[in-house]
Amino acid sequence: MHYIDEGAGRAIVFVHGVPAWSFNFRVMVRGLSSRCRCVAPDHLGFGLSDKPAGWHYDPAALAAHLEGLIEGLGLRDVTLVVHDWGGPLGLAYALRRPDNVRRLVLLNTWMWSSKGDLRARLVARLLASPPYLALEDRMAVTARLFTRLAVARRDRVPPGVFAHFQGPFRRRNDRAGLRALVRAIHGSDEWVGSLWEERERLRDLPALVVWGMKDPAFPPRYLARWEDLFTRARIERLAGVGHYPHEESAEQVLRLLEAFVTEEEASA
Repeated sequence: MHYIDEGAGRAIVFVHGVPAWSFNFRVMVRGLSSRCRCVAPDHLGFGLSDKPAGWHYDPAALAAHLEGLIEGLGLRDVTLVVHDWGGPLGLAYALRRPDNVRRLVLLNTWMWSSKGDLRARLVARLLASPPYLALEDRMAVTARLFTRLAVARRDRVPPGVFAHFQGPFRRRNDRAGLRALVRAIHGSDEWVGSLWEERERLRDLPALVVWGMKDPAFPPRYLARWEDLFTRARIERLAGVGHYPHEESAEQVLRLLEAFVTEEEASA
């Protein structure tokens, strides 16, 4: 399991989604490592981590790998920064170990079942369908197309960044983890829903929620759920920003994160 580990001080753990890897947090790590210990892992099957073809890439197992990394490195009072699939995978740790989580930062993510959400269920079924998975297997369509379609303004993301999105998935044999998590949007609905049932454990944690308001995958109504949950949340709505606020408005997100960490440290 590959991970970036830069700086010293309070630990910040960055948990990426799909299709993504630790590369996508480079601006945050560079900006915060002078005052914090920044740890950004690649999930098994992603980025520079191993990509065993025969492994199952079950989300619950990936969450357990993340927990093993945090505990194995001896990180304490961690700040979790989660995006996309990083929400369920990272917040699963916060639910199990709320005593070891100091604060949360959420970037366009979710942690609930799609039951009752017709649009979400239809999209999940499409992504889990044999035709889509066949395209994923042969062409890496999620890394090639979703990253571009989910960005509100492509002029904010240099072409080289999109190339790095795709880099770890160029070879067919390296896409097993990507295929599995795309499929798991439908297949792991019950597991993700079980996390939401325990959400009260997170209610009183200090939280910063930064949301790209033009995200075609996670609409503003998703943000409303997080607003209803947290009693100590700072909500930042980024107009004209899509699914990847830490790419489309990286410096702004960095400033928000810096201010959040500094304010919380001062009030502790």
